[in-house]
Amino acid sequence: MCANLLGGSTPPTLLKITIMNKEKIIIKALDSGWYKLELTDKYGTYVGVCEQTLEDCIKYAKYYFSGADERKRKNDSWGECVKQLVEEDRKAGRSWE
Repeated sequence: MCANLLGGSTPPTLLKITIMNKEKIIIKALDSGWYKLELTDKYGTYVGVCEQTLEDCIKYAKYYFSGADERKRKNDSWGECVKQLVEEDRKAGRSWE
């Protein structure tokens, strides 16, 4: 949906905040009246969403940043699971390379 709202022009940046070179918030006003919100958490995980109001942007940013540690834990857990599956495949003679 956000891609349809962007059109062909680059929206002006309303707000850009970087905290300790990791956490980043960028809010851009779109011609449609919506706002494009781009966030990067303290672990470098990025998300881009569109919201109807600045208040919704702030609410989503708070939600996103508050879940950074849990998201990192889940991503690390998933990475370990994939690593174990690859090792088991190699032991069974299967190769993905």
